[in-house]
Parts: sequence; structure tokens; C-alpha cells
Amino acid sequence: MGSEIDPVMARLGARGFDVNVETEDELRTYRVSGKGFHLRVGLGRKGVLLDFVVDPDGESPELRYSIDTDLYDVSEPRQQWFGDEIQRDIVSFLDALENGRLRVTRGRHKTAIVFPYEGKYVRVERGRVFTRRREYDSLADAEAGDQFHPFEA
Repeated sequence: MGSEIDPVMARLGARGFDVNVETEDELRTYRVSGKGFHLRVGLGRKGVLLDFVVDPDGESPELRYSIDTDLYDVSEPRQQWFGDEIQRDIVSFLDALENGRLRVTRGRHKTAIVFPYEGKYVRVERGRVFTRRREYDSLADAEAGDQFHPFEA
């Protein structure tokens, strides 16, 4: 697990992102900090995770986007499909961050990000209680109703 993620993390480091790696037992954790964000990617035999926080002032997160294999032990062959799917989600997100295709909008009560994913666009926005993730066929549909601009990392 993580064979597709490791090269993307290496490219982020080569592009000037501050990438730190911690290894403990069977878990490898990448931590990336940048202008107004924190990113953690964890890779282990039993699962993978991504936790991305938009936090420009370091005190009050505007948006948190987290995806992981959670309760699925993806080391079991019958659940490996789920690990592969989550790994593809993580790679798409990291690729968008690396290549400047992650977009953001900040409203009075809402922050949202948009990024490409398998020929579609994912919009993640902070709601009153939960973070919501939706897929759209076009960038225009994903960004409808808000003023998005490139996320500056």
C-alpha cells in the first residue's frame, strides 16, 4: 500500500514543498506544511489516510478534508479494492496540489476546494456541521456559485 503515493510525495519535495517523513513500526507518515495549510499522509500495511487542513492563521481551520481506509483492513485480499480506491483519491488530490490545479474559495461562512479526479471534479466544502464532498462533470459546475482561484501553497 502506498506505491503510488511515495513518488508523488517525492515530487512535492522536489518542487519545494517542505516534506517530512516519519517512520514508526509499519507506519510511514508524510507531513507537509505550507502557506496556510497542513497535510498529513499516512501509509501502512493495513491502510492509508490523507488529512488536509486549510488553516491560514494556524488557529482556526477553515476546512478539513480527510479520507482514509478507516475500518477496512486493506491487508486482507477481499478488502484491498477499497484501499486501492482510497489510494487513487489521495494521489489525485496530491497531484492537484503539486501541479497547481487545487482551487479554493473563501466565503463569509464557507470555504471550499475543487480538484480534478478521474475525468471529473471534486468539490469539498465545509458545512455547518460536516464537510461535504461532491463530484461534478465539469469545472464550471463544480465552481458554480462561488469565486474560485488557484490555491497558493
